[in-house]
Amino acid sequence: MIKIRNTSYKPNLEHEGKFLLPLPSPPPPSTKGIWFTELKPHERLFFHQTLNSVRKSRRYSPNPNIPFDNLDFNLQSRYHHAKELFPEKVDTVLQKETVCVETFRVLRNTKDVIIKKPDPLGHPLRISGIKEKISPHSVKLINSGHRTQLTNNGFSRQPADGNFFHY
Repeated sequence: MIKIRNTSYKPNLEHEGKFLLPLPSPPPPSTKGIWFTELKPHERLFFHQTLNSVRKSRRYSPNPNIPFDNLDFNLQSRYHHAKELFPEKVDTVLQKETVCVETFRVLRNTKDVIIKKPDPLGHPLRISGIKEKISPHSVKLINSGHRTQLTNNGFSRQPADGNFFHY
């Protein structure tokens, strides 16, 4: 998964709460372009919503687990009293998002894009029958070259003692 910048006028806060009413949307651009290309500066400022402006808006209802005071921040920290011995002072207030643990909170106005992993072999696996099985003792499996001898030039082994002889 990769995070890319959200170029929309509306931030992606669906995991953190829900929208009670839709946000004001800009008119669609006449040409292919980004939503703010044909807007005046004051219109662009009106339609563009930041994470904080949406969270403070009456059109948005936040998740009830969002901390509001010091006690809530300490309770939602990554520190666990039974697991850590002699923690630092910062550990009691260190939040999970700052140590890259995924939670419901959104810290940046980004979108998550899932990238399909490439095949490790570089091609899809194909299972098929083997047409010919070559013996590992075959002379034709030796490194090929113009000096490689593929026959024994008239020599053969005697069946009794295995000595070479030439006809």
